[in-house]
Amino acid sequence: MVRDDLLLLVGEIRESQSVLERLQGLYESYEGQFSDPSQRDVRDAVLLAEILCNTYTCIETILFRIARQFENHLDPQQWHKELLQKMPIEVPGVRRAVLSRETYRLLDELRRFRHFKREDYEFDYDWRRLDYLRSVYDQVRPLIGADLQRYVDFILVLADEQD
Repeated sequence: MVRDDLLLLVGEIRESQSVLERLQGLYESYEGQFSDPSQRDVRDAVLLAEILCNTYTCIETILFRIARQFENHLDPQQWHKELLQKMPIEVPGVRRAVLSRETYRLLDELRRFRHFKREDYEFDYDWRRLDYLRSVYDQVRPLIGADLQRYVDFILVLADEQD
């Protein structure tokens, strides 16, 4: 691997992390409305669904860039699912695991929701399901942050070895 490619990957991860932080800020600014049943309406459901889906898409983009740099073998038919399945796996001599098993499990919930949302164009969201997904989101945010920081540290060590 070329040092410049590794450093570019670090930059891409950090840029995506800033997008995740902006999405988190948006989530926090509406969190009171999301959690108060007397305040919620369809606009809140649409906004929450977008934040959840955009968060997952941003994370998936990071994971795709990592896969492209380190392995590049994804089934075109089910690449979204396969990409996520590969990330908690260490590939000896190639790369360390990107995600913990718990981060993977939680992200898989968000992936499935995004898939459902893309296929179902209704605005009749089930708040019980959205409340569950909010709890998933609240759990995964600190985990993905820690996982990505560990991975950036790993990439920087690899880049230093390229000198």
